Amino acid sequence: MNARQPNPSVLADTPHAASLKAHVDRDGRLLRADGALADLHASLGGAPGEMLAVPALLDLARHAMRLGMHLSRPVTAAGPAELIDMWCECAPESEGVALVITQWRARALAPASETAPLAGPLPPLADALRVRVDPLGRILHVDTPMGLSAEWQPEKSTLKPVGSLLMHEDGGPLVLADCQNGARVRIVGDDRAWALQRVRDDQAAGWHLILTEAPALTETAQAAPLPPLFDGDRLARMFGSQIGPALRQPIGRIIANAETIGGRLEGPLRADYASYAGDIASAGRHLLALIDDLADLEAIEASGFSAAREPVDMADLARRAAGLLALKAADRSIRIDKPSEDESLPAIGEFRRVLQVLLNLLGNAINYAPDGSMIWLRLDDGPDWASVTVADQGPGMTDEEQQRLFNKWERLGRSGDGGSGLGLYISRRLALAMDGDLTVESAPGQGARFTLVLPKTG
Repeated sequence: MNARQPNPSVLADTPHAASLKAHVDRDGRLLRADGALADLHASLGGAPGEMLAVPALLDLARHAMRLGMHLSRPVTAAGPAELIDMWCECAPESEGVALVITQWRARALAPASETAPLAGPLPPLADALRVRVDPLGRILHVDTPMGLSAEWQPEKSTLKPVGSLLMHEDGGPLVLADCQNGARVRIVGDDRAWALQRVRDDQAAGWHLILTEAPALTETAQAAPLPPLFDGDRLARMFGSQIGPALRQPIGRIIANAETIGGRLEGPLRADYASYAGDIASAGRHLLALIDDLADLEAIEASGFSAAREPVDMADLARRAAGLLALKAADRSIRIDKPSEDESLPAIGEFRRVLQVLLNLLGNAINYAPDGSMIWLRLDDGPDWASVTVADQGPGMTDEEQQRLFNKWERLGRSGDGGSGLGLYISRRLALAMDGDLTVESAPGQGARFTLVLPKTG
């Protein structure tokens, strides 16, 4: 994004016909932006390469990054002299988030006299700057201490975005949604550092901002790094214990209701509607599988993760996996050649984890094998190890693809199969946790052979 001054005529274009594109890095800094969006960023105090100065867009970009999902939704932002309605699409990328803005429509701000004041008095603090802010981040009222810049007089401040007059101490524009109590900020035209206290106004959905002069930072505090805007690690640690369980129940209800509708258990239904219900149930099951993958990912990457050591029969587990996926294979006329009932292959591992790995390997084989083909489950053993190999007649892989296969989120460019790119990464981590390994042999046009190896003694 090039340095530029805001152009009021561009900001007020109603509506903006062409799409606007922008790119935000993983820390929320605006790297590039088209026309009116760049002008809006500049008008709110943002400079090239600084934190995106439009709070609503920054919050949506951060949410898309944390979820790792493409998000689309309407956004309303407050400019210096207007409100701007827009439709924003956010697509997470390896280096940040790509934004595409359409349906840009500016409308004039309400006069100050028509803006409802926030409820409740401000706390009586001596020598403090006290600000009332509405839900859109516009300043409604300012009580200033003596000696503050004339820029902050109420008649000049009312209905300006708070980010145009307050900035973080490091120079970035203020984003209220990201501020913690005690955050150090500066005021435009004033060299002092201020400590910010943010109090939510429950009645009017705005904020009370109380700023008191902050002491100088020590040399150690000045060197301390700022926390990252996108804290994906913290979010990941919460998934298995909080987020995953909270998602499973509503998604389970969606699946159950969709299956009831699709099965016509409550009465006759048009065939296309029953098909739609089947699609909903299938999508719900995919979401549950993704939740399970993410919970497993959190578990295996936690410090101190280990698998149980118990005797298992790999032949029995191979037969169980084949039985659980028999219907899925039959839907595509794929035959599974599994170990016979009299075969046994003892090893040491964790029963449910070994079954989980075999289900993943066999499920992948079914996904990529051609209709009417064969999949083999073969047993092998040595003096101190035992193995199960899952072999298919699929398209196979190059050497380069095999090198990337066990990477996290790796899907080898495939799309549309509903996979998360985590299954093989998790499976190999589980195999290693059981003192074993998971390997692959393949060549283009010759299928793939995945082999799970486990020890015979603990």
